[in-house]
Amino acid sequence: MVVSVFRLNSYGVAVEFRVRGGGASEVVRGFGGSFPKRYLPTFELMPLTGALIPTLRGPQAIVHWGLSGGGASFRVRRFVLREGAGEADEYWVESPPPAPYVNESPYFFVLQALSRLYVRGGKLLFTDTVTVLRDDGEAVMLLGYPHTGKSTLLAMALAGGGVPLTTENTLVEVRGGEAWVVGGTGVLVYDPRVGEVYGIKLPESEETTRHGYVILDLDKVTSGARASALAKGVKVAGIYVLHCSFVSRGAEAKAVKGRKVAKTLWHFATAIIRGTDYYEPYPPSLTTPTIDKFMADAVRKLSEGYSGRMWEVFGSHAEVLKLILRGSG
Repeated sequence: MVVSVFRLNSYGVAVEFRVRGGGASEVVRGFGGSFPKRYLPTFELMPLTGALIPTLRGPQAIVHWGLSGGGASFRVRRFVLREGAGEADEYWVESPPPAPYVNESPYFFVLQALSRLYVRGGKLLFTDTVTVLRDDGEAVMLLGYPHTGKSTLLAMALAGGGVPLTTENTLVEVRGGEAWVVGGTGVLVYDPRVGEVYGIKLPESEETTRHGYVILDLDKVTSGARASALAKGVKVAGIYVLHCSFVSRGAEAKAVKGRKVAKTLWHFATAIIRGTDYYEPYPPSLTTPTIDKFMADAVRKLSEGYSGRMWEVFGSHAEVLKLILRGSG
């Protein structure tokens, strides 16, 4: 049986797809467009035709993909997790080609496989987390469940001349007890009501989601400033857990203290790899004792480093943004 091969490269790691039979072009096409970029940290696809290139460095994960018909659902049949130097994780999946709004589980499975590779490389992947560059050259990290204000605040920061760094999923290195943003997703999806409610003007976009949300490619609208900052890494000055709405007024901040700092960071830093960030039919857990120990050590260092620099914030998006960008709680 013919096997077509291509790789997805993202921030120093590579997932190799080995697609059995025909239809590989549909799988590749499924990773085009803006939809996968909303969830997968910035990536590029590299088709490999014929035999594998001998000089090419081996991938850190291999996905054996058996294509199934359009009525079938996504399934992870089995997987083998490896941690030795030069050893690749392997997954055996069955699924139709990925497609937005039709067959989305493959995107979130790939995100989960990537999250494990990032951790193996010494990084943490935070879910439901966005970051924005402040005028002083440091970043703020904003955590929150859907519809708590993350994308709205990024859109407002962008309208004010700021540089949003990451959307949805954020890649972090821990250096000296502090978080450094080194990558993440770069497509912003926001509610167009932000312009009407707060009287701001945002860059033009010809693309929207099927629910009418606006889609912006941050690398394009920031003229490369995002990519340039992330290439160096940006230190996080403070962490904020958001509770914003369009009907709220004013802003209030409450310090996050004690065990709650580590508890909050642990959830956002481990949800994807541990399978608590849901996709159909259900995600497996991709952790091992070695991985868990690394994540626990990293979260402990961050909880110590950001004691006194982590807040829950409540209120109007506009007022909360002012509070955040001036670096106060």
